[in-house]
Amino acid sequence: MSELSSKEKAVLRNTAQRLKPAILVGKKGITRPLLDEMDKALVADNLVKVAFKADREGIAALVEELVAKTHSQCVGGVGKRRIFYKDSPDEV
Repeated sequence: MSELSSKEKAVLRNTAQRLKPAILVGKKGITRPLLDEMDKALVADNLVKVAFKADREGIAALVEELVAKTHSQCVGGVGKRRIFYKDSPDEV
């Protein structure tokens, strides 16, 4: 997946403002069922808002792990919410 430009990320963040968090990462962290749901959400919508129940450092580590395991990109976020984007396979 190619890296998005700052302008593309800004457009995605603007679009995501109206989204409700589709995934909640709780005390258990990133589990296999959570990854399965995240993959389904990314395939269905390409853009997913995720809410975290962790502190700032914990969120940073969880975001890195989600990006690596879902092959997505974190395009931004505020507070305890982050927005993830993944190209759909047929948009090559």
